[in-house]
Amino acid sequence: MFTKYLKNPIIIPDYRLDYEKECTYNPCAITHDKKIFLIYRAEGRYGNYISNLCLAVSKDGYNFKKYKNNPIIKPTRPEEKRGCEDPRITKIKDIFYLIYTAYESCDQKRGLKTSIALATSKDLIHWKKHGSILRNTKSGYIHPEKINGEYLMFVGDSKIWIARSKNLKDWKLDKKPFLKTRKTNFDSKLVEVGPPFIEIGDKLIMIYNSANNDLVYSPSFLILDKKNPTKILYRHDKPILTPDKQFELFGKVNNVIFAEGIAKFKNKYFLYYGGADKCIGVATTTQNEIKKDFLPALDS
Repeated sequence: MFTKYLKNPIIIPDYRLDYEKECTYNPCAITHDKKIFLIYRAEGRYGNYISNLCLAVSKDGYNFKKYKNNPIIKPTRPEEKRGCEDPRITKIKDIFYLIYTAYESCDQKRGLKTSIALATSKDLIHWKKHGSILRNTKSGYIHPEKINGEYLMFVGDSKIWIARSKNLKDWKLDKKPFLKTRKTNFDSKLVEVGPPFIEIGDKLIMIYNSANNDLVYSPSFLILDKKNPTKILYRHDKPILTPDKQFELFGKVNNVIFAEGIAKFKNKYFLYYGGADKCIGVATTTQNEIKKDFLPALDS
């Protein structure tokens, strides 16, 4: 379905830079100005790490140049004390909307304290923060098209929920989960939203992340109704990528492929992912391959 690039990883940590000497991973991606812009999570040290968000740009989808004034988003707010993590990006009209996890704290009694934060930009370099828009959760992607007068945001990591908003600022979470784990499958431990959806005719392909009980992370996909993305038409029963390369098997967290970025560029879809919470890889496919490999599942 997707073919891994033979020269992966495409982005690795730079030990000369304090903010990314240990990890560069979990990027979002978007095509803009005939280039691919990648916004990735960077960490300067293991253990008591702090995450920043950094930018890299490519003219071919494979070779990236890191922005000289990185990071582009730093922890500056109280709810971001431990970092800004795992971005997803959406463009609505002429504005880029970046959703990221604001990580405030972690302790033995209360566990993780995180929220979903929003930042906006018109050039992908200069960002205005709008603070937390959903608390006590993490990971979100805003679908760019309104459905019945509302925007939908797919959120969460143990399960996936849908949040709704009319103004992109005030969000209300549905009570019923959109997607749950499956006890005996590759997605038995968690499911989490992935990159923006792929649009094929009247269908949407939603790539989601998952982990099994052995904590092997791998993405798979759903097919959704374009007119009603809350309606699941098909759920695949296998991963579309599995960790089998060294940079995917060994890192800060072993056995991880975690996808948050996809870009349509030069007749290909480029899927960008974090490998073992350490480096960034890419896998590609085409629209014809998607029609051949993904959509026939509806007829099976």
